[in-house]
Amino acid sequence: IAIPILVLQRLGGTEAMVGVVFALSGVAGVVSVGLSGRIDSRRREWLLLVIPMAFMGPAALLLLPAVDPVDIGLAWAALFASLILTGLLNGPMDIGLFTMRQRRTDPALIGRAFAVSMAFNFLGYPVGAAIAGALATTSIDAAIWLGVGASALAVVFAAVMVPKQDPATDAPAGRGGADQAAGEAAGTGLATGPGGS
Repeated sequence: IAIPILVLQRLGGTEAMVGVVFALSGVAGVVSVGLSGRIDSRRREWLLLVIPMAFMGPAALLLLPAVDPVDIGLAWAALFASLILTGLLNGPMDIGLFTMRQRRTDPALIGRAFAVSMAFNFLGYPVGAAIAGALATTSIDAAIWLGVGASALAVVFAAVMVPKQDPATDAPAGRGGADQAAGEAAGTGLATGPGGS
């Protein structure tokens, strides 16, 4: 909602420029996913999810110079930086999110879990657009600050409510750990006893 208003009304850009700034964000996202996909995400899913989320709010703040631009060049640069940074942050965040869903969901339930999760994810777009659109008619600053606040709240929820590690993959010390070690030893032919060497 805010980007087209800023480009068309505050910066004097054209409809084509609206497409260009969104395209730059998309290209940055593709590059980011390609690079982030090369990272070993095992036991790092939480970091890949939460750390990029923490920078989404500051990225949105870069839109503020374009609200009442004093220097048009600086305002355009801040707008481009905001969209490009958002695209770059989406890469590792999405990899962390989807990897965590896949690894922590029972394979028998993964289809239903993904469907429900994506439905809730996409529900945020129309709700956010409706609220931001209503605010933008009176104050574009308020719409941007709403996005910053929502980003900050999302970071808090993710950091507090999402476990850093999957409890199912972290065998506790004691009998469970011993059983796991025995199983791994048996798989490598190192177990002793009737079935071992």
